[in-house]
Amino acid sequence: MNSLVVALANLGLVYDVTSFLDDHPGGDEALLSATAVEIMEKYFVGEVDTTTLPSEVKKNPAPQVQATTLNNESSGFILKFLQYLVPLLILGSAFALQYYGKKSKSNES
Repeated sequence: MNSLVVALANLGLVYDVTSFLDDHPGGDEALLSATAVEIMEKYFVGEVDTTTLPSEVKKNPAPQVQATTLNNESSGFILKFLQYLVPLLILGSAFALQYYGKKSKSNES
């Protein structure tokens, strides 16, 4: 037995569309068309009781989580070190590829 109930609230009106889920064509046009408004009339089950709604929605901010990181001085040092190391590695790789490329061409001749 399926106990799933799907209810939509739109402009204070509540619709039980559980039986319509399999037949729904989807898309914005289907929801906004005049035909959709007529179809929704037979699924109307009532109105939202606005007296049960909270007057103000309270948002609880997510607790702040502090990540364990190195202090600013050591992370700054690592960043500066990598800023010099990475270009040097790229340059060294380019020279190595050029050197071995020329060497292999001269061996083929």
